[in-house]
Amino acid sequence: MRALVVIDMQEKYLEGYDSELLSSINRKIKLAHDEEDVSVVYVKNVGITGNRAGYDLSDELLLVSDLVYEKKRPSAFSSKAFVEKIKALRTTELEIIGVDGSSCIAKTAMDAVKHGYKTEIVKSCVGARNQKLYEKTLTELEGAGVCIL
Repeated sequence: MRALVVIDMQEKYLEGYDSELLSSINRKIKLAHDEEDVSVVYVKNVGITGNRAGYDLSDELLLVSDLVYEKKRPSAFSSKAFVEKIKALRTTELEIIGVDGSSCIAKTAMDAVKHGYKTEIVKSCVGARNQKLYEKTLTELEGAGVCIL
C-alpha cells in the first residue's frame, strides 16, 4: 500500500514559493486519488506551542480525504496519530510532496527510511526557499536511501 503524504501546504507558508507549486501538487493529489491503492494523507504544522491560529491548509489545496494530521516538529513522524494511521493503512511506501524541501520534507523522508518505508520525494512537487541547500539535502537523502523522482 502506498500513501501520498502532503506536507505543510498551509496559507501561512505558501507565499514564498513558486506560484506553480500548488498547481503541481494538486495535479499529483488528483492522480494519486484516482489510483485504487493510494491513500492521500495531509500533515500540517501547528508550531511548537500547538496554537492552531493561522495554520489552516490552503483554501486552494485539493482535499480528497479527511486524513489530516497535525505536527509540532518538522517530521510528520513526530505526530503519533500520523504514525498510527499509516501503520493501520498497511502502508509500505511513502511518496512525499509539499514544503519545505530542506526541512519538513527532508526530516519526514529521513524518518520514513528509518521506519522501513520505501520513500520517494517528487521533486516537481516540493518547494524550497533555499535551492542550494535543497540540492545538498537531496544528495544526503539519496545517500540515505530516499528515491528522488
